Amino acid sequence: MRIMLTISALILVVGTADAQDNRAAPIFSPQFGRFQIVTNARDTFLLDTATGNVWRLTQYSDFNKDPLAWAPMFRLDKPSDTSPLLSEYGLKPRR
Repeated sequence: MRIMLTISALILVVGTADAQDNRAAPIFSPQFGRFQIVTNARDTFLLDTATGNVWRLTQYSDFNKDPLAWAPMFRLDKPSDTSPLLSEYGLKPRR
């Protein structure tokens, strides 16, 4: 009987300590500060710090009331990404 009481007390102590650790950990793990708004003298940017994607706050004057919206910015991640730029703009002549 004494062994059963000791084992029960030990399980109760270990179970209580484990429950306290689980309560300290958040159920959800939100990413605080994932999106950052950065400004300079002319533009305002929205940066996704997890993916590196960037949007520029743009005013669309072709629409009624000139609404503002986040326009995605094209990003060159690898050398092959320059192909669309080359086909659209071409290279400047060398001096």
